[in-house]
Amino acid sequence: MSVTSATGHIVESDDLRHRVAPGVKTRDSLFWTLVLPDERIAAQVYVWTDGRGVAGRQVCVYFPDRERNVVLGAFNVELGDASELDDWHCAGLYLRQPDPLRTAEIVFAGDEVSIDYRFEASHRPFSYRENPAGCPPWMAANRFEQAGRASGTLRIGERVIPFADVWAHRDHSWGRRHWSAVQHWKWLAAGTPSGAELNAMFHIARGELGVNGYVLRGGEPVAIVDSRHHATYDRDMGQESLEAELTDAHGGTTHLWMRRYAILHLPVGSDTLMSEAACQVTIDGEAGAGQFETLWPRGYLKRLVDAQ
Repeated sequence: MSVTSATGHIVESDDLRHRVAPGVKTRDSLFWTLVLPDERIAAQVYVWTDGRGVAGRQVCVYFPDRERNVVLGAFNVELGDASELDDWHCAGLYLRQPDPLRTAEIVFAGDEVSIDYRFEASHRPFSYRENPAGCPPWMAANRFEQAGRASGTLRIGERVIPFADVWAHRDHSWGRRHWSAVQHWKWLAAGTPSGAELNAMFHIARGELGVNGYVLRGGEPVAIVDSRHHATYDRDMGQESLEAELTDAHGGTTHLWMRRYAILHLPVGSDTLMSEAACQVTIDGEAGAGQFETLWPRGYLKRLVDAQ
């Protein structure tokens, strides 16, 4: 798999830390999602490190009964400037990337939750700079998205769930994120057994609409250039479903349908709420799995709920 021939935006070192001059604010953030509709469960792993090597990690597992959701976070872990993301330990989580941009191995062993799996990329990483408007500067200096297949084991309490060759997704962004600049976003990732895969991000920032992401065409990620989409929500404004028609740079269209079976709410800072929905999906009619994430300012979200 060539990772640079199509765009040149992403190179193997982009799977590692992006170091900056002392005093410059930056953060590398890496995310992996595992959605298992047949098991009615989903998990995600999120790790981050700043320019000084101060890091954190979050491991989440969520269910149709949200009272059972598990969020295990560790913050302000001093790993030092020499720490690197190809062989990285943080508060009980071990990340190894033996083949950058292609393979990742994640191991976490906790009292409530254990996860041990290997991610194998199914295509080159897609840079948000490949979209017509590029990567929004409020979001990151750059960001890439990549689908693949995962095999391993997830344990929750006494329940052990082995999985093999299932759709999975990951991303990596770096730079500084200006959370106060964005008013709303919908981030989507989905895949099917035959290899249909996509990522889309619809956002409103500073009053401007934007779209990023790709659809896979013949094994190559092709930039999304336009979309029509509509979401439904429950009484608490938790996302329930989404239907979208995505137009890509080759002139093709892709129809996506998503229906939530589990949701997880994650407050960020003092005024932001991110919600993660594990979904059953169809891509052009083929059934698969996916994740539908939303971001809202919490004050605005409260007004929406109160107005119902």
